[in-house]
Amino acid sequence: MQIVDLTQAYFYDFIGAAAFPNMYNYEFRIKSIGHSITIGKQTFQYLSSIINLETHAGTHIDFPSSLLLAGKEPQDYDISDFICEALTVEFKKGENEYITGEEMIEKLKEVPSLKDKALLIKTGFGKFWKTDPEKYYNSFPQIGKECAEIIANFGLGALGIDCPSLDMPDYPPSFPYVVDEGAEGFLQPIKDPKATNHLILLNANCIIIQNLNLEKIRDMESFTLCFPPLRVEAVDKMAAKAISITALPCRAFAIKT
Repeated sequence: MQIVDLTQAYFYDFIGAAAFPNMYNYEFRIKSIGHSITIGKQTFQYLSSIINLETHAGTHIDFPSSLLLAGKEPQDYDISDFICEALTVEFKKGENEYITGEEMIEKLKEVPSLKDKALLIKTGFGKFWKTDPEKYYNSFPQIGKECAEIIANFGLGALGIDCPSLDMPDYPPSFPYVVDEGAEGFLQPIKDPKATNHLILLNANCIIIQNLNLEKIRDMESFTLCFPPLRVEAVDKMAAKAISITALPCRAFAIKT
């Protein structure tokens, strides 16, 4: 059995600020703190850390609730939903190029079924994580809308990619600001459920894993994928309505037998 880590690392500098990802408004900061504790009349010191982390940074899962008012939230999933069989498909694409529906159909023409499985798309852009952030965030390949619609019909449990997103925004995300009104006060009803690749997949209850490291995975390679997210839950309905958890960092890894 072989375990392959598919998670991209967060990097911090000497003051604990984000070294990478360090732009496009993703917050990441870490600092050391110390505690004293007395056991058997002897005092000991131990170190801990405080991490401020925007959940869309790094290798993470987008849940339907990130865009959809009635979308499933992290607590609606069982831990078993983050363990499934996976297939990797490789498309060697350049900057800003698209993976078409025809290419996806051709690649998967001999695959009988992907229902409840994970499909991982390897573009090769994962190698630019940290090494060339400008290229990684501004020029990554994308799947075409027709390709997303085809994938949505597979009945997947998850779709993963070695890029920051399934959609290329016209501009970087806005400067982050605190949402006091909760999801219902912030998210707007979406008129076109096929407006973006995210919407197409999330409306099909296919969760999305972004910023994967697939450099050690081969084209058409199958394995067991584990991608458990950080477990964070609201204490009650009032808390859940006030603060919505819609994306979470995960530690993704492949189990090859």
